[in-house]
Amino acid sequence: MKKKLLVALTLMAIFTGCNKDDEEESSTQSIVGKWRTIKFDYYINGVFDETETTFEENSTCPDYIEFKANGTYVVIENDANCNATADESGTYEYNGTNITTISNGSTEISTVISLTKTDLKIDFTESSGAAEYKSVGYFKKIN
Repeated sequence: MKKKLLVALTLMAIFTGCNKDDEEESSTQSIVGKWRTIKFDYYINGVFDETETTFEENSTCPDYIEFKANGTYVVIENDANCNATADESGTYEYNGTNITTISNGSTEISTVISLTKTDLKIDFTESSGAAEYKSVGYFKKIN
C-alpha cells in the first residue's frame, strides 16, 4: 500500500526563500506544476505508525508528479542516471479541497490539507476491514 501511495501521489514534489505570499494558503492556489515527494506520515486507526522520508537515487533529478494545466498528470521516476520513466499517468481534477486522480479506470481522492506556491500537503485515507489507513504526503514544488 505504501509503495502504491508513494507512486500514485508522488504526487510527488514540492524552497528557497519564504515570503508572506508563500505562507498564505489559498483554495485558489494552483497545483499545476512538478511536485517532488519530501515524506509521508502513516497512521493506522488514527495512531501514528511511521514516517517515510523520500530518498532519491540522484538528487539532481528527483522523482515527481506533474499536474498539467490541461487536466492530465504523470508520475515520473528517474533512475540514478536521470533516465526518466513515466510510471503512471491519467487525468485529475482539483476543486480547491480534493485532488481526484483517474488512471486505468481507478479513481483516488486525496484531501488537500494545505497548498502554497511552494508546498503541498495532502491526506489520503482508505479502509480495509475494520482498519483505517491514512497517509499524509508532503511535497515541494520544483517548477
